[in-house]
Amino acid sequence: MKWYHVGIKAAASEASVQFYRDILGLEVIDRVEIWGKQFVFVGNDAISIEIEQANPGDTQSDPSSMTGLNHFSLIVEDIRELVSQAREKGACVLMDPFHPRPDRLTTFLRDPDGVMIQLIQFV
Repeated sequence: MKWYHVGIKAAASEASVQFYRDILGLEVIDRVEIWGKQFVFVGNDAISIEIEQANPGDTQSDPSSMTGLNHFSLIVEDIRELVSQAREKGACVLMDPFHPRPDRLTTFLRDPDGVMIQLIQFV
């Protein structure tokens, strides 16, 4: 078994595509219509994220106050530069990068739908 993708329901799918492309540097790798609904896949050679347009009336989840999936984590090359650029572009950066362990820096971002994304840079 190996990882394939993570799926995110987005209130505004193009805003989510823009976040994952412009903030995290992922590329649009596929657009597909399934049962009359648009799905956009963003990613690179290592990861894939499916962005599904939410249905009218869907409500936003709050991972920090719910059980189940809390966040997903990505390894990055230069966390400080990514955080700086993310802030300049108006992204929600939850904290400055810090050392939870001696061998890494980490921080968290939220995407436009509140999904928490942990960034890790091994040092």
